[in-house]
Amino acid sequence: MKNLVSLISLDSYDDSKIKLAIESSFSRFEMDTIIKPEMKVLLKVCLPESVQPDSAETSHPAIVQGVVEVLSGLGAKCIIADSPYKSFTQSHLDSVYFKTGMLEVANSSDCELNHNLKTFSISTPSGVKTKSLTLLDVVNDVDVIINLGKIKLDEKLGYLGSSANMFGLVPGEVKTLVLNRLNTIGDFNNYLIDIIDALKDKLIFNIIDGVVAIEAGNSQRMLSCLAMSENVFSLDSAIIKILGLDYNNTIIKLANERAFIDIDDPYEIVGEDIENFKLDDFALYDYDLDTQIHKNKRKQKAYFYSHQERPTIKSNKCKGCAICSKICPTNAIMMRYDKNGELYAEIDYKKCILCNKCYLGCPYNVVKLKTPLAYKRLHKKINKFNQEKIDSK
Repeated sequence: MKNLVSLISLDSYDDSKIKLAIESSFSRFEMDTIIKPEMKVLLKVCLPESVQPDSAETSHPAIVQGVVEVLSGLGAKCIIADSPYKSFTQSHLDSVYFKTGMLEVANSSDCELNHNLKTFSISTPSGVKTKSLTLLDVVNDVDVIINLGKIKLDEKLGYLGSSANMFGLVPGEVKTLVLNRLNTIGDFNNYLIDIIDALKDKLIFNIIDGVVAIEAGNSQRMLSCLAMSENVFSLDSAIIKILGLDYNNTIIKLANERAFIDIDDPYEIVGEDIENFKLDDFALYDYDLDTQIHKNKRKQKAYFYSHQERPTIKSNKCKGCAICSKICPTNAIMMRYDKNGELYAEIDYKKCILCNKCYLGCPYNVVKLKTPLAYKRLHKKINKFNQEKIDSK
């Protein structure tokens, strides 16, 4: 059941067709036994920018409207949420909700738009690219999450589907910091898996809109597909096959390595045959998991040093005990000898995942956290928004 993927042909954003398609798929997954009356459901939509729905960059309001109506019929209370790029502020959110049609959805149905600007941190002990995540606090206001993604190919990040949509739970300003310390598409995809792993108890269902998809070159392409699954990786596996991508160049390879999916049996299709949706000429980018996200490594390094809080070790202060090197989960700390033959620790920031275990574990308080001015300003801004929201209640 967990790797079941429902595929439905949908050649337009016709409201009546969408609702029927959603109801049909929900019945296959027995959603009426999962969604309880008064249950709070976070609809994690895709709203990266303040653009019109016909751009195909954002969740189409007709799809969101259909999901809201079906869930409301089951007694659920829906909250629409996402964090656009750039700033996570009330004014920017209002602009995004209006232009993308989400405000109209909220006004015409029994659902809310998220206005909670608070953030929270969650530990990810099994994370590969991070041991701690900063996410939207609205996650704590709901019982479950339903993920509503889009099918897109991005020149820098590759395939952006259902898994990538979860990146929207990272606040806008923090997204920039995260992306500027990830080096490859593989790093980004492992970060996505870290998010999904951290929220696996709440993420109960995934829907992806491929009625109109974005192919290489940022061109729109009719795919006429609406797909759903309980397993976000099974859903992406099916879409990746439809687009003609190789699993080894996508998040599915990493999800398989981390035992989130069996790459030899990634999905079971119900509804329409997957062959009905395959396009031999869907425009693809030439990339793999090792493809560098940043073209200008010098700028990336400069951004990292000016924006990202990180542990630092002064060689003349280090006692050479090597405890930090032993507890580092990514072997990012090497022991060196100075010109006087004294042992000291040195951090390789290309391997550092900013878990701060070295900072917490140093018995001599030698490891310090360096806080760049830009980082201080960012968190001062976030804390100000949080306090204003609290004061307004």
